[in-house]
Amino acid sequence: MKYSSLFENRSPALTMEDAYRVVKALGPMPAEALAAMVDYGLSDGEIGRYYNLPDHMIVILRDFWGIDGNP
Repeated sequence: MKYSSLFENRSPALTMEDAYRVVKALGPMPAEALAAMVDYGLSDGEIGRYYNLPDHMIVILRDFWGIDGNP
C-alpha cells in the first residue's frame, strides 16, 4: 500500500495523519461542516483560511464528498 498526503506536492490520497488533521479542523462530521460552509457562500479559499487547511485540500474533500463549490 502506498502512503501519501494531501499536502504539498504529494499524491491526493488521505493518510491517517491527514484524516486526523481534517477531523481536528472540521470536527466529527467533516463532510457536513464543509457542506455548511459552502451553503454559507464561502469559496474554497475562504474555507481553507477559516479552517487553516490548504485550498487544494478543500477542493479534494469537496470532490470526494460530492459537494458542489461556489464560484
